Amino acid sequence: MINRVGSRLNDLLFHLVMALLLVLLAWLSSRYDMQWDWTRQGSNSLNPASIDILRRTPGELSVTAYVGETAKLRDRIQRFVARYQHHKPNIELTFIDPLRHPDEARRQGISLSGEIVLRYEKREERIQKVDEEQFSNAILRLGRDNSYWIAGLSGHGERDLTGKANHDLGEFGQSLKQQGYQIAGLDLATSSGPPDNTALLIIASPIRALLPGEIERLSEYVAEGGNLLLLSDPDNWILGDLIQQLFGIEQLPGTIVDANVKALGIDNPAIAVVPEYSNHEATRGFNLLTLFPQSAALTLSEQRDWKATPLLRTLDKSWNETGPLSGEIERNPLAGEEAGPLTIGIALERRHDDREQRILVIGDGDFLANSYLNNAGNLDLGLSLSRWLVGDDQLIGIPAPQASDRELHLSKLAIGTIGLGSLIVLPLMLLAVGAVMAWRRNRA
Repeated sequence: MINRVGSRLNDLLFHLVMALLLVLLAWLSSRYDMQWDWTRQGSNSLNPASIDILRRTPGELSVTAYVGETAKLRDRIQRFVARYQHHKPNIELTFIDPLRHPDEARRQGISLSGEIVLRYEKREERIQKVDEEQFSNAILRLGRDNSYWIAGLSGHGERDLTGKANHDLGEFGQSLKQQGYQIAGLDLATSSGPPDNTALLIIASPIRALLPGEIERLSEYVAEGGNLLLLSDPDNWILGDLIQQLFGIEQLPGTIVDANVKALGIDNPAIAVVPEYSNHEATRGFNLLTLFPQSAALTLSEQRDWKATPLLRTLDKSWNETGPLSGEIERNPLAGEEAGPLTIGIALERRHDDREQRILVIGDGDFLANSYLNNAGNLDLGLSLSRWLVGDDQLIGIPAPQASDRELHLSKLAIGTIGLGSLIVLPLMLLAVGAVMAWRRNRA
């Protein structure tokens, strides 16, 4: 009797201790957050470089993902952002369905389901896919204190970086401000040249010729290492002559027409499509299709002072049409119409003193205009090119974790043995065991 009571007391004490341990573990889990990643490559953990970026970005970070309500991508994004929230709890994640809120998606220029907008201290960054390198670099750019000044040339009918007309670049200028850049106008006729803190000068489709004194000041700016973005248009010989004089780039006559856009449901043949990009820092990681309305083709003579890269190129079935853009359009080689692929954008680089000087010439200004900025990936391309031009592209590289080898290679003999064993031998063994157990029960 005493032994039975002692046994019951021991059982009761054991259960009490277990209950206390469970309560203690629950309390500890509410006070302390511990995680372990037991995957072989640490694929569920952040790279130390990403963790360091989060530590240097103390303020609240807002993450808005434009994904449909039923998309599996929501769960993937939520699990991905949770890895960042573990190290930085003040990250707020919000989902917006672009189908239910088309005005909001249109206002943000969302062209692809799954795009993510990050906001930090009144600045914005956009990424197109759930990727640690893109996400961490976006946070890195948002947290930088340095501010770049971007000037837009004025006084010759250029597209205005603050203008609201359809042909102006006001929406693009506003996007640059949201990225943390400072925007200003520049009149070379009333100033001695771009200010010393100018990181980039944009010349967007002037319709009146620059004065000789202005060209001289512009040439001095380039000679002193200034960065430049030139946006031309078909038959804009004002800028065509300037880029030939400064950089040896020739603008072909006519407007690029592209037969490939019909497959995209676009009836206007004067819109050129660019789906792929050169292997260049200006377009690193960029994979969105872009559209170029009313664009001019460019050719480049041999360069000695500059490293030149054809950055934007059309597809086959495109050419520079020199005739009317109506009715049946066919390429006429006798009129100087060259077959695609044609070059729309050319990047120029060279060392100047202790830094890299960067020039970009694009035969189209409409792709960044208010009327076309939110088409396909135009806005994202414009921002990517601007970051490269001002030198704001010193980012971290985070290699994607490589999964270990998960393939099992078996010989035909091994496959036959496994099949025979699972289909015949194993069932026979189970039957034999059952028969033995039944025989022993009958004898008992």
